[in-house]
Amino acid sequence: MIPRFTRFAMCGVLTLCGVLTLCGVLTLCSVLLLTASAFAGSSFVMPEGLSDIQRKRYEPFLSFQIRGVCGDHDLDSLIGTGVNTVRGYTIPAAGAIKPMIDKLDHAHRLGMKVVLSEWMPHHGKNKSRDGSSYDFDYNARGDQMVANFIAKVEAIGDHPAILMWGMGNEVHLDEPYLRVVNRMSIALHERFPHHLSSLTMVNAKPEQIAKIREFAPDLDVLGIQSYSRGAVLGAIKSAETNWGKPFYVSEFNTQGPWHYPKSEWGDPLDSPNIARKVADLKACFEAIDASPLCLGSTIFLWGNATNNRPTDFSLHFHPNPSTPGREAVFAEMWRTPQAEVMIEHFTGKPIEGNRAPVMSKLEFAGGAPARLAKPGESVRIDFAASDADGDAVEFVTWILDASAKLTTTVAGPLQQSTADHAMIAVPQTEGQYRLMVYAIDNKGGASASTLALLVTRADTIEPVTKPAESPDEPVAE
Repeated sequence: MIPRFTRFAMCGVLTLCGVLTLCGVLTLCSVLLLTASAFAGSSFVMPEGLSDIQRKRYEPFLSFQIRGVCGDHDLDSLIGTGVNTVRGYTIPAAGAIKPMIDKLDHAHRLGMKVVLSEWMPHHGKNKSRDGSSYDFDYNARGDQMVANFIAKVEAIGDHPAILMWGMGNEVHLDEPYLRVVNRMSIALHERFPHHLSSLTMVNAKPEQIAKIREFAPDLDVLGIQSYSRGAVLGAIKSAETNWGKPFYVSEFNTQGPWHYPKSEWGDPLDSPNIARKVADLKACFEAIDASPLCLGSTIFLWGNATNNRPTDFSLHFHPNPSTPGREAVFAEMWRTPQAEVMIEHFTGKPIEGNRAPVMSKLEFAGGAPARLAKPGESVRIDFAASDADGDAVEFVTWILDASAKLTTTVAGPLQQSTADHAMIAVPQTEGQYRLMVYAIDNKGGASASTLALLVTRADTIEPVTKPAESPDEPVAE
């Protein structure tokens, strides 16, 4: 039997034959772009000092670069994008593994690979989705964590769509957690010696990498998660210097809200300069491609985010933002300029057909990105966007509840008043809101940004210092 990674490295021949047999000529044609991209060249250089088995694990990346997305919920939507890898965040229990195997089968038919990621809590305090807290002790529950993972590995088996296994997402790098990760990695290698083990961390800080090297020495691949060109460049340099083994950029995008300037009441203030975000994203891809130890990347997030800031990282927007992104149909979504950057980079070709409009201005009258308003008051917002195709650009506004955890609309869609501004009646109820404005071309393209709004009967407020949400605080699945 040909080892899994050897099959994977054989230029997709076996995969294509399997697609032809299983799916017919039409499906074969639809995956040709995927397959050609999947086996494009890589800048990866094999590091020295590896054992024979370690070299075997990394060999496929001499001719394969991860060109991936975070989010594995609609694989067919990736056809023609150049994406060859998807990264998930959870693996179901061994007794309910069939949907995951079906997804792997589907990915394999499309010529795609999957990063399977086991969800793992922090050692100590954790947050649940409902906002409650709970404690988790790896010293007491590590054996069960390892046993559960082994059961999943054995239930899934040596599936040809598996690229690597992940052990947690941005879990705090405490010793008890890392020792359990090491045990999981050893158990994986005992069963499937050529499979890769990995974990993800924020920004590749040297002292944190040192802990991984000490307490999880069996780990194969480091996933680094950074947002903005500067953070990605810094993390790559740190990983090259302090990790010294292969890594990939497991999450990235433009600057996150934890780095935005804040309103007087502590709400992060987004920038409507989409062209600058596009340039930042292009620079991230270039830095990833240039690193000899970087295996590639999975950009965050394919689809429409469902949190209360969907404009930050979503590569698509839904016409109704209250519709959960992971349940929405991709055919109904609008593609962003950021998604187009990814597609052009992964395919090496310019976008064919419609291009999304590029927002350049969104502000309250007078230029402010945030303002106070009385209940029911009408406020003016000004906006601007360009469209490379010359399409007419329409602006649509939604009022979001800024205090909600998930995307929660209070009013909308509110249409523009003129070509460059709209008058918006703010809610009658006091509270924190965001005005989310889409610039759309009515042909499937959109860009968006937000303004911060505080509805209050007071004329002034005392400035507050509100800590931004940390990028390394996952919640329970």
